[in-house]
Amino acid sequence: MVFLFILIILIGTLPLLKTVRYIRLEERIRRNGISTSGIVTSIKTTRYQRGPATDRVHVRYGSIIPGQYHTADFVAKYGKYRTGDSVPVKYLPEKTDKIVVAEKRGYWLMLIFSIALLLFVFFAVYKIHEMVQADGGYT
Repeated sequence: MVFLFILIILIGTLPLLKTVRYIRLEERIRRNGISTSGIVTSIKTTRYQRGPATDRVHVRYGSIIPGQYHTADFVAKYGKYRTGDSVPVKYLPEKTDKIVVAEKRGYWLMLIFSIALLLFVFFAVYKIHEMVQADGGYT
């Protein structure tokens, strides 16, 4: 039963770990990244049934090595960019497919949600343990 509790807690920590990883990568790119400008090469719009549409913007940008170009993509509000637009880009030389555009992404809502989810998982495991103990212990 203890292994099941540990498994449930580990699964509950995955969203928090992933969110922290994204925040740390973005901050590392903002702090140590190389600034350049990219050109929007294509845009793919995703429409949700009951929500706003978003654009996946594909960008081609120059490297620090003359004549070498990289491509990457990011998600933006619907209609914010057009094909051919110039976009300020920051990237790390070792991770050229991960870029940051000028505006800062809001990970705080996801961070708060994942912390709340983890707290709920801890509470649920505690309550399950309490119920099992009331029924006479583990079998």
